[in-house]
Amino acid sequence: MFQKIVRVIGGDPDKKQILEFTEIVDVINNFEESFEAYSDEELLAKTVDFRLRLAQGESLDEILTEVFATVREVSKRTLGQRHYDVQIIGGITLHKGIIAEMRTGEGKTLAATLPLYLNALALNPKWVDRAKKVWGQDPSQWTFEPLNGVPVGQGTHLITVNDYLARRDARWMGRIYTALGLSVGVLQMAARTENGKKAFLVDYTRESPHEDQHNLNMVPRREAYAADITYGTNSEFGFDYLRDNMTMRLSDRVQRGHYYAIIDEVDNVLIDEARTPLIISGPSHDDTEWYARMSQVVKNLKAEDYEIAERDRTVTLTEVGETHVETLIDQTLRDPERPEDITPEQARLMGYLEQALRAQYLYHRNKEYIVQGGKVVIVDEFTGRMMPGRRWSDGLHQAVEAKEGVRVQRENVTYATITIQNYFRMYDKLAGMTGTAVTEAEEFHNIYTLRVLAIPTNLDYQAAREDSSLLILDAKDEQGYRYNFYSDKDDTEKNPLFWKRKDYPDIVYRSEEAKLRSVVREILHYHVQGRPILLGTTSVELSERLSNRLRSDPVQRLARVLLIRDAWMRQNDRIEDGRLIEELEFLNQPLEQLNTSEMRKFSRELDISFNPGSPDNMERLLYILRLQDRDADRLNDTLKAGVAHQVLNARKHTEESQIIASAGSFGAVTIATNMAGRGVDIKLGGELAEEIQSAVSRVLRRTGYEEAYDMSLEEKRQALLEIDPADYGIREPEIKYFLRYMEEMERVRDLGGLHVIGSERHESRRIDNQLRGRAARQGDPGSSRFYLSMEDELMRLFGGQQAEGLMQRMKIDEAMPLEIGLVGRIIEQSQTRVEGANFDVRKHLLEYDDVLNTQRAKIYAQRDRIFTKDDLTDDVTEMLQTEVLRRVPEALEDEEGPWKLLAWLDQIQPTIIFNNIIYPSYTLRLLLTQLGATTRSPQIGDAPDSDERSGLDQDTILQAMVDLARDSLVAEEQHVLHSATYLADLTRDRMDEQLSERLESVETYFQGLSLEDETEERHPRQVQEELSSLARVPIRLSSQEQRDLREDPDSVLDAVEEQVEENVYIQSTTRLVGAVERRLEEPLGLDINKLAADDWDTITTEVLDAIHDLFDRRRQRLIGENDGDGQITKDLKSSLDKSGGTLNEGQVANLLLQMRQGARATFEKRTHRRVWERTTRLTYVHAAARALDNREPEEITNEVLEHLEGAQIAMRLAWGQTEWHRLGGTRPADMDESISQGLRNTLGESQYKAVENQPLQELQREPRTQVINELGRQSLTEVYRQLLLSVISELWVEYLTSMEALRVSIGLEAYAQRDPLVQYKNKAFEMFQELLENMRLAVVNRMFTFRPREFSRASVGQTRARKAESGSGEAVEQFDLGEAEVLPDEQAEQRAIPAETGDITTAASQPQTTSDSIPTARTPVVSGGEPTKVSKSQKRRRRRRKKK
Repeated sequence: MFQKIVRVIGGDPDKKQILEFTEIVDVINNFEESFEAYSDEELLAKTVDFRLRLAQGESLDEILTEVFATVREVSKRTLGQRHYDVQIIGGITLHKGIIAEMRTGEGKTLAATLPLYLNALALNPKWVDRAKKVWGQDPSQWTFEPLNGVPVGQGTHLITVNDYLARRDARWMGRIYTALGLSVGVLQMAARTENGKKAFLVDYTRESPHEDQHNLNMVPRREAYAADITYGTNSEFGFDYLRDNMTMRLSDRVQRGHYYAIIDEVDNVLIDEARTPLIISGPSHDDTEWYARMSQVVKNLKAEDYEIAERDRTVTLTEVGETHVETLIDQTLRDPERPEDITPEQARLMGYLEQALRAQYLYHRNKEYIVQGGKVVIVDEFTGRMMPGRRWSDGLHQAVEAKEGVRVQRENVTYATITIQNYFRMYDKLAGMTGTAVTEAEEFHNIYTLRVLAIPTNLDYQAAREDSSLLILDAKDEQGYRYNFYSDKDDTEKNPLFWKRKDYPDIVYRSEEAKLRSVVREILHYHVQGRPILLGTTSVELSERLSNRLRSDPVQRLARVLLIRDAWMRQNDRIEDGRLIEELEFLNQPLEQLNTSEMRKFSRELDISFNPGSPDNMERLLYILRLQDRDADRLNDTLKAGVAHQVLNARKHTEESQIIASAGSFGAVTIATNMAGRGVDIKLGGELAEEIQSAVSRVLRRTGYEEAYDMSLEEKRQALLEIDPADYGIREPEIKYFLRYMEEMERVRDLGGLHVIGSERHESRRIDNQLRGRAARQGDPGSSRFYLSMEDELMRLFGGQQAEGLMQRMKIDEAMPLEIGLVGRIIEQSQTRVEGANFDVRKHLLEYDDVLNTQRAKIYAQRDRIFTKDDLTDDVTEMLQTEVLRRVPEALEDEEGPWKLLAWLDQIQPTIIFNNIIYPSYTLRLLLTQLGATTRSPQIGDAPDSDERSGLDQDTILQAMVDLARDSLVAEEQHVLHSATYLADLTRDRMDEQLSERLESVETYFQGLSLEDETEERHPRQVQEELSSLARVPIRLSSQEQRDLREDPDSVLDAVEEQVEENVYIQSTTRLVGAVERRLEEPLGLDINKLAADDWDTITTEVLDAIHDLFDRRRQRLIGENDGDGQITKDLKSSLDKSGGTLNEGQVANLLLQMRQGARATFEKRTHRRVWERTTRLTYVHAAARALDNREPEEITNEVLEHLEGAQIAMRLAWGQTEWHRLGGTRPADMDESISQGLRNTLGESQYKAVENQPLQELQREPRTQVINELGRQSLTEVYRQLLLSVISELWVEYLTSMEALRVSIGLEAYAQRDPLVQYKNKAFEMFQELLENMRLAVVNRMFTFRPREFSRASVGQTRARKAESGSGEAVEQFDLGEAEVLPDEQAEQRAIPAETGDITTAASQPQTTSDSIPTARTPVVSGGEPTKVSKSQKRRRRRRKKK
């Protein structure tokens, strides 16, 4: 509307823009003569000159005219093609970030070379920064070449619609770029590029007989993007962007930004493909074996192991059930005291288990699903219909498959996704070109803020100039249709020089059969003459149908129908007036259904031959088809063999270029499905290779035709005919081919050029215009016509029924064609409505994706920051502080004290052991403070032989440790008693609820029994089974009770209810005792059946008494009567006897680690061999939590944060020493650039220069300390980097799945009179905030225990363990990345390195005196978790090692 107003008030804005650009074109044309004088070397040097001017402050617009003049001159020399003025206008349009609508054949590919080269000159800011550091601030001193892999330019992209066009255009136009010193990259689909890891650079020295490899050199994909200009499809660019944001290393990224892009066939890419987002998906990481394993596990569960809530359709494990599952799978599910703090592995196992429970107990075969053909098929709960192809999400379907024993299929998950719209909106500057864009101008502006400029054809442009010699005239053809053509002003006879396309009116038929016959009839008319035909369809199905109609048999059938109708009309002296002829109505059936016998009989009655090829019939067919006698032979051949043709659709995608290349040749018939976005022109006479045109131009210039590049093909032909053939030289084969091609093209031109037939109107005007636009290319003759029927989809949807009804009432013959202008206008109005509806769909899709796109941008920006930031310590520390600030106040409000806080801190930061340093967990530090052996944080520069004694004598520490053990047992007992009381109350509530629900169900069932008709009497066993199922307990009835069920059901009710109550009591008692024993990791020794016979208060009391007794036995066993005969006391004395003298802080910490662990001998069921099972003798967190009593939250928070920051320092020291030993023989100058630059910043320039050629092991103490600090910082940052990327990648994939589920379900909000989009945005915001919180928590939980999968530096060899001499002369193994572990308190003693006196040995070296003493080092330890039983695989590996 705005543009219409502008046209009325201020004129056509497009025309004004064209006039403005024309002035720039005139300036460029003025350069042409002077640029022709440049040598090839001088033109090549222009690239450096232009970049120098840009570096000195000029803009791209300021150098545009000279740049375009340079490209035009190089094009003339390399391609033999000169940019027309309209092509330069198109280039300016594209540079300005405008969509250029240039008609088919106007040279868009060549026009794009101008802005691509210009924008490829733009300097890369990263390169400029490096250039200033290397060469200084003066650009005249710079050498414009890549620096350390950083390209000079920012890179420009040309987006095509298929791989063939990408490599064809890159090779074709690449000669211009390479002549100017630029590189050209080509992206191709995964099948050609090692699954997308590779791409190509244009290399004219590389020859290959295979088109898809010719002049292309395969390189890493990153190099193709590093090229100055990169060609590829929109899918390849988009998928590479998504893959780049899935990588775990910055070096794995291939793209380098989104600066400038030109989209060829922009309407096809940004409009047609915009409804389909780019999605990278694949099988989830779920291990399908776990589904089968959990399916077997849940089948072994007992009634007390799970609870089913029928109303909510949920099933949950009880604590005794979790214990049972842990035993079956030999793994820990979670801490029952802190179920909220679970590891990722535990969460994964719980997910498998939850779905297995649902599959087993909530989803039943032949109800919710059936098994058919080895697959689980969902049954719709409302209609009862099967829904093949549908699958339940979140692993439920896999769980059901495992339950039924069919093959478990992996679920596909979305790893990354983005819409086409949002991908291309990332470019700083975007432009596009196509032959039809004006009809979609509103969408381009609203979504992409792109303006469309309709550029006139070269002929229109030349004719509109004041000095033009062309006139536009009109005339009528032999059928009375008007058309326009160009003629020379000086030609008195006004003969046509060039043509405009003839667009014949649409022809409408009643039925589709009549339309198809008319289409084939027109094809026969033009094909027999030799005129090329392009037949456009809207579907592959219609293309196949029309292709079948062109075979010999259907063609002969159609010929017979035409002959019979013509003969009948002549014999009955009738003319075609549109009225229905009942005698001929049988001929209106589909050709394949016509009765041949009936037609033969009718032919005899009309006295005509049934053979369409007979002389008499041939004469009549020539008349019917409006052909000449000279066409008889071709018509006869066509009747015998059918119409030779090619079909172009998605099934022949790879043959597209060859089919289109020959579509304009003599007699060619091409059926094409949707010609939009093909990107290839149809030329009369067929395709003329650019190499041929270039050879012709060179020969003409050599023989004196200086304007050879500006000459038309016909002018070149006439000039060649005047030249002596001897002057052709080595180009003689090309010249002869050109002359033959021109003869063929002249022949086709005389026939009227390409004729386009549309078999149906598309819902988009743009697609119809694309089809029509293939004819009359560059002034060639051509025409188009659309055939419609009242049965076409567009006609049916928008008013075709009324017209069909009118034609039936008027008894219009189906074979009667109608040319009604009103129908065409109605169709265009219908197309406008459909286009508007489709635009709304795409806009709606974008509105939803914009929500995710905003979140995606934040996540990807965080990934970029993680990749590029030099030090991530502050970021991770901030996450840690946030989580601690949240947890401390919550923990202090717990009525039992902050023991959960200590447990969580021990989980995230276990004790760190490296070299001779132990950095304790926070709980251990509290205990050390209580014992008077406070440790300090390790410092950078600590020597391995440092020996700082705390001065605690053995007697003092022994008594203090025993007292601590006693206090720990007391505190743990109080905690367990409190938990047991809570569990007893909770279990009683659940028991009462279940008992009430089940008794009510039983009573209702018995009421139904009493109302049953005697004739419907069921067997007592069936009733008993139904009762058991209903009450979910086994019901057992005596023979007498079974007989009573028939006569007096109420008399049995009490007995049934008693059994229900008894079973529920037993189940509840079993659950309570099991839950308590799970916490104690030791049986209470209670008889469940006997215990369940009491009331619940008595049960609770007996359980609490059993806990008291158990802890009394523990105290007796571990501490003893007089603090001297307990197992802990004996172990402590044994260790202290070996130390001698006072103890240092590390030795005290080591004793604490040893004291809490024990082991017991068990026998493996399968082998009957004795194995050691790790046990926990003491739990410190409950006793240690008392140290936080009566302290302010702020004080505790600061102390915790200070401790954790100390742990970070310890980690940094550990990593720094590891790297220092690993790189000991390496000089700083030989290290990776990032390492050496970090050392340079740390040491300072002067000190770095002094040591850069010294091996690290030769450094003095002060620089060595600085180097260790820097190496530790870099290593720890790399650990944090991979941790952050791992967490983000994992949770983002889960989030995408959740968002897709939300998007599917949010539509239901419309039923509640709420806007789904608003609800979607609100819910998405909440989910995104939850995602960020989960990311923070995941990072904090793993920051002290995370180990990268791969940790290497480019210049460093493989990690190896080194030996260092300690102060006492002992060889000590250094902290090594490949072997070292950060261990939790209960495991750390296995790797604890004692003080340098060596008096206190590690627990692993102590003799085994009792069953609870510390086992040998062979006992397996799981880092970061509680001690577990030995798995079968571990036992097998151990036996193999022992045999060795």
